Amino acid sequence: MDKAEWKEDLQGCFLDAKVLEKCREEAVEHFDQFCEYVAESAFEALTEEFLGYQVKTRSWKVQGKSIHLEIRFPRSRVDQFHYILWMPKHSVELKLKLTVKWRRTPLGTLEEKTVPFLEKASPTEILKIDKDSLAQDVIARYRKYLYETAVVPE
Repeated sequence: MDKAEWKEDLQGCFLDAKVLEKCREEAVEHFDQFCEYVAESAFEALTEEFLGYQVKTRSWKVQGKSIHLEIRFPRSRVDQFHYILWMPKHSVELKLKLTVKWRRTPLGTLEEKTVPFLEKASPTEILKIDKDSLAQDVIARYRKYLYETAVVPE
């Protein structure tokens, strides 16, 4: 290897690092857009519907990192079910993780499971999800939780 080759290789390393950093920035921007236009809207709609069943919810976003929906036991302040969409640290594309946490009883400990969110979907497909589809996913996972834990809302 001559002198010119290793210098080009070194220059290539720094160019690659810049490209990766740009990809990370774009992934965070896409996640923030997804949260603002899809997840927050879906969570707000779910909050309104849950109130009809005397179930309170709470949602919040951690900028560039995660968005949370917390569902409480009926007529209680104790969190019952969590639906958390988050982006792994240093992601170079919009591939999200979903963490679901739950309690079997108001005094029980939180159990947790993390899975890929829409594992086979491309980042572009994730950005195209509408709020109704996301709300349906939350409901499906909440229903599964209710059946598996035999928690019947009053």
